[in-house]
Amino acid sequence: MATLRVILSALSACGAAAASNCTDDFAALREADAFIPTQGQGGQMSAVSLGADGAACAEDGYKSSGLEASFAQDPLKLTKDKQTLCKALASESDLWLGMNMNEVTEKGDQQDPFSKICRRLVLLTQDPWQLPQQIEPLAGILRDPRMMCQAADHSVLFSIDWLVLADSKSHPQRPNSRRILFDAGGSRFGDATKFFVTKYAERGLTFDEVYVWEAQKQNEASYWEGTPADLRQAWEPKLTFYNGVPVTAEPGSADNPEMCGADDFCAFKLDIDTPKVEFPIVQQLVQDPGNLKEFFFEHHVHGLMEQFWGKEVNGTFADSYEIFSALRRKGVRAHSWI
Repeated sequence: MATLRVILSALSACGAAAASNCTDDFAALREADAFIPTQGQGGQMSAVSLGADGAACAEDGYKSSGLEASFAQDPLKLTKDKQTLCKALASESDLWLGMNMNEVTEKGDQQDPFSKICRRLVLLTQDPWQLPQQIEPLAGILRDPRMMCQAADHSVLFSIDWLVLADSKSHPQRPNSRRILFDAGGSRFGDATKFFVTKYAERGLTFDEVYVWEAQKQNEASYWEGTPADLRQAWEPKLTFYNGVPVTAEPGSADNPEMCGADDFCAFKLDIDTPKVEFPIVQQLVQDPGNLKEFFFEHHVHGLMEQFWGKEVNGTFADSYEIFSALRRKGVRAHSWI
């Protein structure tokens, strides 16, 4: 039976409208504060499609929304400049965010902006099917659709309100199953890890184990700095912090156990800002995602975002679209990260 060996082998072996000032502001924010935490509440919408088109899945598959399909036809053209990007997103971005935050319940005659994943579940007591899962579309520059189009402050630049995470409806608890988070590139608990553990818990998926890798060695106090005492008390016993341990793309480490079984819910965030290491890991996952259920990755590519990432880029938005769609076609809830 397949496991999440690919991830563990890839990790180390240790145990307005298009306002001209938007890009300058964003670059300045990145330089000024490398540890800006995620912004927003995260999506409130269920990960399971309950609409009229939410018939049970008969087989594995992925269906792009109309918005995603339009961008997938020519992502380089539609992301070539801010004006083109914002025009292509204008009719859908408010509906996307409104539905995901449960602020809009009726889409009227507009198309559903969310794509659908079908992943059959083989259960002892039920037929091998489930309702389609909803997921945000692969569209624009793979960030909050307001990015570069409406604002350049923290609330938009580091927003996670556009993402649709898994929940207990899409991944119900199985007997003896576990819920595990792998965070590759976690300098502070309060940066992304805090968002993941609290948001997933809110959505009915409380992690049993959390593993965090950070290349820059630091003292323990720095990692937990700013974390409320009750939150630290709740999560520190569950968290293993590989302090000063970089991620490597070398597969096959003997010290990496095969931790995730088919019934486990395993989520993986990869954000180490080093394309030469990240990309081989992603390629391994695309080839064989094992039992990975959810994946987050900030792909540094040429194009509109290149000025923020500098020389550490690899590929184009077209490549990003293909990576995430390939994983989604294999049943993985694959997301671009911030």
